[in-house]
Amino acid sequence: MNFAFVCGWCGAECVMWGEPVMSWWADKYELPNEFECWSCGGDNTTPAPPWTPAE
Repeated sequence: MNFAFVCGWCGAECVMWGEPVMSWWADKYELPNEFECWSCGGDNTTPAPPWTPAE
């Protein structure tokens, strides 16, 4: 599932793929701890869940 995050440097919306993780009681996804903004190239820390699914 894709998740949307806002870059802390330029404010651009960045979309990241969340890898599904097996869980019996909830939908869980794994994301990298950091991501690079597609617009400005700034390094950002992935926020703690819950995450907003990208449209």
